[in-house]
Amino acid sequence: MTRRGTLAYYLAAWVIGCFVVAFLQWLGEALAGNFHTASILLTTYFFSLIFGAIAILLFAFLLRRSMRLLGTHALWAWFLCGAILSFLEILTLIHGQSALLSIRSGEFGEIFFAAVLNAADSLSGRNLWQAPVDGAITAVVLCLVDRAFAYSSEAEPKGSPA
Repeated sequence: MTRRGTLAYYLAAWVIGCFVVAFLQWLGEALAGNFHTASILLTTYFFSLIFGAIAILLFAFLLRRSMRLLGTHALWAWFLCGAILSFLEILTLIHGQSALLSIRSGEFGEIFFAAVLNAADSLSGRNLWQAPVDGAITAVVLCLVDRAFAYSSEAEPKGSPA
């Protein structure tokens, strides 16, 4: 699991992606005139780690697959694809919200769908501009992580006893 950097890739997606979302929300509130302290940023980050995990891991999976199909580690390509993909993912989650909530299957279903859709809820409306910015910044970091592990695994000899 760690030979190609899978664990590092998805951990970076979760930690960096959720922090960028929290920072952009904190910054958006500060620019709107509501000054917030650093403790509000850390609290927002904590909740974004919990409620944004599924959305950001899905984003990272789709980004890695699409970039592998393109076969590139160019930063500009990851940046552009990350911005587009995150915007499309959030729009899909927002528009699919009513359909997913109508398929509830008991208490677990409500909790699961609430966890999946909470990230889209927080970015809907006036915060929708944050989705492509977060996707682009996160995609650049993920490109660097993926590139580091791709080159190290290619440089290793095939007949290595390790």
